[in-house]
Amino acid sequence: MNIIPKIHRMVFVLLISAATACSGGASPTAQHDASIQPAGAGASGSTTNSAGTTSAAGQTTAGGNTAGSPAGAAGGGSMNGGGVSTGGAGTTAAGGTTKTGGTTDAGGTTRTGGTTAAGGSALVGGSAATGGTTVEGGTTATGGATVLGGTTVEGGTTVTGGTTKTGGTAVLGGTTPTGGTGATGGTTVAGGTTKTGGTTVTGGTTIAGGTTVTGGTTSTGGTATTGWATIHNDFFWYDLDGNLINVRSGALRKFGDLYYWYGGAPNDHNQTCYSSPDLVHWTYKGIVLTTTGDANRMDILYNATTQQYVIFLKYIGNGAYFGIATGSTPDGQFTFKSQTLVDGFVIGDMSMYQDDDGTAYLAYVWWGTGTNKAHGIYRLSADYLTLDKQMYLWNQGSREAPHMFKRNGVYYYGVSETNGIQPSATRYYTATNLTGPWTAEAMVTTPGSTTTYETQCDFVFPFTGPQGTVYMLDADRWIPTAGFQGDYLWLPFEFGTGLIPEMDYYQDWDLNAAAGTWRAFDRTTRDLALGKTATASSESGANVAAGVTKATTYQTYTATRWESSSSDPQWIMVDLGSAMEIDRAILKWYTDYGKSFKIQVSTDSTTWTDVYSTTKGASYSVTDVTFAKTNARYVRMNGTQRGNANGYSLFAFMVLNDP
Repeated sequence: MNIIPKIHRMVFVLLISAATACSGGASPTAQHDASIQPAGAGASGSTTNSAGTTSAAGQTTAGGNTAGSPAGAAGGGSMNGGGVSTGGAGTTAAGGTTKTGGTTDAGGTTRTGGTTAAGGSALVGGSAATGGTTVEGGTTATGGATVLGGTTVEGGTTVTGGTTKTGGTAVLGGTTPTGGTGATGGTTVAGGTTKTGGTTVTGGTTIAGGTTVTGGTTSTGGTATTGWATIHNDFFWYDLDGNLINVRSGALRKFGDLYYWYGGAPNDHNQTCYSSPDLVHWTYKGIVLTTTGDANRMDILYNATTQQYVIFLKYIGNGAYFGIATGSTPDGQFTFKSQTLVDGFVIGDMSMYQDDDGTAYLAYVWWGTGTNKAHGIYRLSADYLTLDKQMYLWNQGSREAPHMFKRNGVYYYGVSETNGIQPSATRYYTATNLTGPWTAEAMVTTPGSTTTYETQCDFVFPFTGPQGTVYMLDADRWIPTAGFQGDYLWLPFEFGTGLIPEMDYYQDWDLNAAAGTWRAFDRTTRDLALGKTATASSESGANVAAGVTKATTYQTYTATRWESSSSDPQWIMVDLGSAMEIDRAILKWYTDYGKSFKIQVSTDSTTWTDVYSTTKGASYSVTDVTFAKTNARYVRMNGTQRGNANGYSLFAFMVLNDP
């Protein structure tokens, strides 16, 4: 984004930043509360009319008209393959032993049979697959497909044995050198031998997060035992400490076993970093770079040759230098190295792309012939520290937010309109060679919207697995309006029979990053509470309890909600009609939210068992919590502390029994 100022809002702590460009310390990793799921808070920049009041997360309550928007952050486009590094978290040390049912992170122990106890969070790949697949460590399953431990780890170097010949798939762009062998039925890499046909029996599955006891630690909400994670749009994203995630115009990368999300407030001097094992639970890693001048549009790549992580920036101003910083770890401190003009002139928005052979390219808006009058692609030197050669330049004005990705050998170069902080359509050019010829600009099909569902495009991230690749668009929502809330939009592209992507809107959808596939979240078949009776301790006007179990769409979800009286405590309960097995609950909060509350289950509505507890609720957030399977007829939210002076208020209360 260029030209128009953006104003960042205040959430929980004083996070106030003023900005003029489109485009942020550290919190220790301990046991966190995961009541807040993707869909973090747009607690920035909302204003109200004289009759309105603004809640803690920056949303306007009764009488107020939201007008304002959070400001943008650094970053840029994600690319095929992501950056990787030699060594790192993805490497399995010799002698590692794969235990029955997998291994869990701190907080839970996997017993024989594979069920994680309360609070435990299962590591990715903690279940052995039928046919002799072993977890984490480069195991080869029958047929030679590399499982998440056999993925090429940071730097494109495959751990000994982790490579697969015929049929082997390197996840997310790692380069697999010739020589790795995967025998049928496979020999495990550093961690024992899998016999041909070895099968993990039912019970070897680790339940995501386990059961959270009263006042307890985090449960892995939104992550199903089968590897699915639910993305919730139209709500705000918070980290595990309950603070608003701030990565405007940022970058998403995968280094080793973790995803890293970078960015910051526009026109800020600080670039922030968050990490996640599952794209749902984000840990704040702190400020990784502080610059003398303001910076935004941050992107990052790993250079396998120099073994350095390199940050790229739109540095100082709207018309800016191309800034570069380096570091030895993805979440450590970076050192600013240089600022340069591109062919003698300043640039506008920018992002980075790393090709299959490791070559890095800059996608940029160039001001050489006037403000935002051209945009193009520039190749970087082998060490990523200097510009090498211009590959292509479009003499097309009024474009920004450039980004690149590649699919089936075809390069995609995407842009938005130069439209201030207003949302805009997303367009793509395609080519089989970066020097062209490129096709004419074509607009992404977005049914029901001409403005990419009220956003500006940022980057496309490919999730590659044995079942395919999901190309996910990340877009910034600078101006939350009506039902379109949330600072960020994540949606999967579909390609149909043509090259130009299509994109339908999903408020909720499921991503299996390891498999490389996605699915729509079908509430009609999965929500056991849909259409069921809901009662509450109190109701406010037309905002009755029954509103939380009604069928709604992303266009109509704000029309019905429950709101309690303005006092503590309060509760709302769903009657499923009969006792049944359940393991998950999803609560979608209005700006009037519960700061401290429990989710409880019962067979008789008299004796209650806590399955989740938090003190970190937030405005316009989603509580998505998975717990150990249990039989219950009644499920309730029992609130003990409101987030503001109003009552508790929910748009939806879902109950599920996921496989």
